[in-house]
Amino acid sequence: MDLEHERRLAACEERAKSNSHRIDKLEESTDVLNQLAKNMGIMAEKQKQMVDSVEKLDGKVTALEQKPAKRWDSLISKIILTLTAAFLAYLLSKIGL
Repeated sequence: MDLEHERRLAACEERAKSNSHRIDKLEESTDVLNQLAKNMGIMAEKQKQMVDSVEKLDGKVTALEQKPAKRWDSLISKIILTLTAAFLAYLLSKIGL
C-alpha cells in the first residue's frame, strides 16, 4: 500500500472510532429518554387516579355540605305544616266542628 492509502485508511479508522463513541453516547441518551417516557406515563396514570379520587371526595363533600340545608328545609316544612294544622284546628273549633 502506498502512503496515501494508509493515511486515508487511518483517517477512516479514526472516524469509525469517533462515530462509535458518538453512537454509544446516543444509545445512552436514548435509554435515558425511554426511561423518562416510561416515568411520564406512570406519572400521568397516577395523576389520573388522583383526579378520580378528588372527584369522589368532591362529591362526598358536596353531599355533606347539603345535609344541613336539607335539615333546615325539613324543619321549616314541619313548622309550616304544624302552623297550618294549628290554624285549621283553630278555624274548625271556631266553626264548631
